[in-house]
Amino acid sequence: MLGILIVLLAQVIYVSTMTLRWIILMRGSRNLAAAISFFEVLIYVYALGIVVNDLNNPYKLAVYALGYAVGSLVGSRVEERLAYGFSVIQLVSRPDSLLPVTLRERGFGVTTWSGRGRDTDRLVALILCRRRHIGKLEQIVQSVDPEAFLLHIEPKGLRGGFWLKRLL
Repeated sequence: MLGILIVLLAQVIYVSTMTLRWIILMRGSRNLAAAISFFEVLIYVYALGIVVNDLNNPYKLAVYALGYAVGSLVGSRVEERLAYGFSVIQLVSRPDSLLPVTLRERGFGVTTWSGRGRDTDRLVALILCRRRHIGKLEQIVQSVDPEAFLLHIEPKGLRGGFWLKRLL
């Protein structure tokens, strides 16, 4: 029974770690992803060894697979809570919108330009923010202009700009 619990726990930790590593890697942090992979493989080999040493035990195989599934869920939830990295938000609003001024006053970097929608002119803005601040940004947008359209973009890399220097 203890072996089965160890396999379950090891698989959840392994797959959670693997999920986090892939997300971190996709966001451009190669060195951190490489460091995480060291621990990931140690856990993987340990759990696999327990299962392979007792292939006649169907419970260990089932728990190994269950741990993988649970680990995927846990890893994505942990990553969501960590909100690692940056996001770019494209905002489309009325031309007279106070959103750019309000967002700048609250510490967000905002670049704006004029656009044309189907029926009318629009204000288009690009906002770079840490992912953990997206909720705050969305609350501000909702309170100032609930009709504004937001598009979340996950950048792979960032370079230059005065505001980015303050963030890093």
